[in-house]
Amino acid sequence: METNKTTSNIDEMPLSPEEIKAIGEIELGPARHEIFLNKHYKKLIIGGIAFMVAASAAIGYYSYKNEQKEQAGALVVQAMGSASQEGAHSPAKYDAAALSQINTAYADTNSADLAQLLEALSLMTDSAQVEGAIGRLEALASGSANELIRARALASLAAHYMSEEKNDKATACWKQIISMPSNPYSAIAYLNLGDMAKLAGDKEAARNYYTQVSTACPNSPLVSENVAGLRLALLDVEAPTPVAAPPAEEKPTSVPNPFGIDTASPFGPAAPAPAPADGGDNSPFGGMSTLPGGNN
Repeated sequence: METNKTTSNIDEMPLSPEEIKAIGEIELGPARHEIFLNKHYKKLIIGGIAFMVAASAAIGYYSYKNEQKEQAGALVVQAMGSASQEGAHSPAKYDAAALSQINTAYADTNSADLAQLLEALSLMTDSAQVEGAIGRLEALASGSANELIRARALASLAAHYMSEEKNDKATACWKQIISMPSNPYSAIAYLNLGDMAKLAGDKEAARNYYTQVSTACPNSPLVSENVAGLRLALLDVEAPTPVAAPPAEEKPTSVPNPFGIDTASPFGPAAPAPAPADGGDNSPFGGMSTLPGGNN
């Protein structure tokens, strides 16, 4: 009974000044987020619509770009023609005109540089187009964002320069390849640099390049097939000294006649006819003009 009376008395007690002040600070109106929404709901709706439009445009753009990439890749394979189907990859069979169109129409795709590379390789097979092809390869070697295409262009240039015995230019191209991150052309670059160093008489440089074929490119076929190992094994083997062939015997221009007549014919000139007998003719029967038993 006493407890309930005490509680009742507490509930009936007047509020202190601090409690009255605290209650006065409580906002009994709408919440702040409601006020914000009431003021800016139109802007929020417009912003939401704009975001949806932008998102839809972005999705459409990237879908279009992806479709462009797929189309460009399919056209590159088509331009390679029978070479891609047979697996031969002969540049002479590439459709250079179609590859040129791909490079123009799909310039923003990765296939554009590939098309330009294949076009250049195709033109390299035509002696009248070599200079133009070299220009394209040099542009790709210095400007392509695709490292594999840059390496392939450099390898093609190096091979061309080696065929023309321009070893300085070939060496520069091979060295650019090995300065790049490891790629499918690194091993052949080291091997060719070794060959050219050996040709120049620098065996130590050649040995270093041959060794790096296996250390820098352990998975290369040039290692598994022991091509680089054979180069190392033969590096110190001296080539045999060439021996001059003996002079050829002079053949006589004529055959001496056993009868003392020097003539070009092995049988000599025809023997002169015997002189006719007295009063006779040239008959082989000694002057008789008729057969035996005939009349004189």
